[in-house]
Parts: sequence; C-alpha cells; structure tokens
Amino acid sequence: MFRYHEKYDCSNEPRPVFYSCPWIQHGLVFFKYKLTTCCYCGHSGGGHTLIKDDYNGQPINWNHIFKQKREFNRLYKKGLINDNCVDCPFLTARWNEHWESDEDYISNLYISHWTECNSKCIYCFETQHPEEFNLNKKSYSVLPIIKEMLQKNILRRGGSIHFGGGEPTLLPEFDDIIRLLLDYKFYDLRVHTSGIKYSPILERGIREGRLRVIVSVDAGCAETFQKIKQVPAYDIVRENIRKYAAAQVLRKHALTPDLYMKGGICASTKFIVIPGLNDTKEEVENWIKADVEAGVNTSIIDIEENWFKAHEDNLPQSIFDFIHLIQDLTQKYGTHFELYERVANMLKDNPERAQWYSPPEE
Repeated sequence: MFRYHEKYDCSNEPRPVFYSCPWIQHGLVFFKYKLTTCCYCGHSGGGHTLIKDDYNGQPINWNHIFKQKREFNRLYKKGLINDNCVDCPFLTARWNEHWESDEDYISNLYISHWTECNSKCIYCFETQHPEEFNLNKKSYSVLPIIKEMLQKNILRRGGSIHFGGGEPTLLPEFDDIIRLLLDYKFYDLRVHTSGIKYSPILERGIREGRLRVIVSVDAGCAETFQKIKQVPAYDIVRENIRKYAAAQVLRKHALTPDLYMKGGICASTKFIVIPGLNDTKEEVENWIKADVEAGVNTSIIDIEENWFKAHEDNLPQSIFDFIHLIQDLTQKYGTHFELYERVANMLKDNPERAQWYSPPEE
C-alpha cells in the first residue's frame, strides 16, 4: 500500500528531487518464501518491501521487476510511500537524475533464503520462531538465477552483495556462488557467518580484497559465548577468525581505500550488545583484545533488536554510555570503530545524549 506522507513530498523544491534508496532502484533480496527490494526491518514501516510473494525459485520476469521499480519512482515523486518504507533511515531525498537510470539492472543483492545454521543464537529470529523456520523445507537454488543475471547483464558491479541466512557456509551452492562472483570480479561481497565452519572460498575472497567476512562473536569469553550462541564453539570460532585475518593483505580498495590501506577490514567481528548479558567493560574489552591479537582491525557494534524495539521510546542513558565506552576502547587498542545502522541512527537521533558522537559525512 502506498500512502501520502507530507514529509516525503518534495514537489515544492526548486529542483526536482524525490525520496528513494539504492535498494529500491537497483536492489533484490531472496528470502525463503518471497522476493523483496531490501532486507532492512529496523524501522516503523517494517521493511522487506515486497516484489513477489510465494516465491520458491521459479523463473523471474525481469520486465515485471523493473516495471515495479519504475512505478515506485512515479509514486515516490508524489510523496506516496510504500508502507514498508516509512521512516526507513535509508530513504534519502536526491535529484531525480541521481536516482533514475536509463538502464534497468540490479547491483545490490541480498541472499537469505535458507535457515539451516550451526549456531543457536538466542536473539535470532529462527530461534524465537521455530514453528516458522524449522520446517526442514529444502531451499530453492539461486545459482541458476545469478548465472542468468550475469549472462543478461542484469547483475552488475557497483553495489554490494550480501549473504544472510541461516549459516552461509552450510548452503550447498555457497562455494559455487562466491567463486562465480569472484571470477566475474565483483568487489563488495559481504558474508555474515557464525565462524564455526572454516571456508577456503571466503579466504580467497579476503585475500583478493573483494570479500568481507563478518563474524558476530558477541562475547569476550567462552562462558558468555555459550550463553548467547548455545553451542560450545568459542575456541573454534576464534581460531577461524585468526585464519581469516591472516589472509588480509595491504591493498588499495576502490570503495574504502583508507581503511584497506591501514590493514584491511576484510575480516571483521561484530558485538551485538545484549543488555543484562554482555554489556560489561570486561566482556567488550576482552572481545577487542582477542581481535587485536588475531589481527582483526575493525570492531563492529550493534544492539539486540528485540531489546531495542522494547525500549526504543524510552532508551536508558546506560546504552548510550556503553557505546561510548566501546568507542573509547577501540581508540585505546587502535581498531576501527564501526556502527550498524540501528546504533548509528540511535546516536544521530539523540545528540543530546551522545554528545561525543560525530556522524560520518554523507
């Protein structure tokens, strides 16, 4: 459903502009039962803006997909916004010629159509809704679709390709998909993995400086790791992180040359803050120290989604102070401080409570 929102109406601007995002324009997401324009869901609209429901790997009518995207543009120019996109932080007002293209193509791809995993994270949607995801239904194949997209020049470099899941390394066609994309010289591949299963194809992507592995460790010791992940794999994960980090090389990267020249962000770990469970200085400092010892140079921060949604209208000062503490620790140990969107938007929207925070320039 598209509804009018005055705040998105740019009709009075001196130069033609409208709200959109890179995923509406050139994005596609493979979920278990549907195709959407994006995977973001941390805002009031809910995200996952639908392209096709009841999808299970059948051939895609690309003309229909791109016709839908052009219809989005037509309506968004009038301030008519899809319900799922309302309040999304990625919606940005830019000149018409910036958003619109003479060619139809996909450059942002998110692959998350399976649920098999080797971890049981307490915050995972699969753990919280087992009746929906533990159906043992075989995942459809996306490899033939990606091959078709490449052959027809529908999938193009310039955006980013993400793997969600489930655990990517358990997907039967995972190695073949990554190998294909690397062979086609795609250069911004991002894989979120538990880190429990080591993957040589991920090592290749890291070594070439064109793939980023993100392991959500969420802990600074095996005891806390066990409580969150519910599997006894802390030492295995730490060893695999060390091997991934060892594959990083000093190389200039077209997208983020400064970070890559400083030592690489191809192997990163993430710490999802779960208040009451892992939000202590000792826990997060041990996490950063273990990363530094392993050769990991980037510290990524997120906040557990369910806690955040429950407290969004009345966030305690303690969560702002804890993120500040983490930033101080990254400065102490010399790692790059990176925030996922939920945290960055929280700080940006509450400047009086996070006066220490300077949002990156857009």
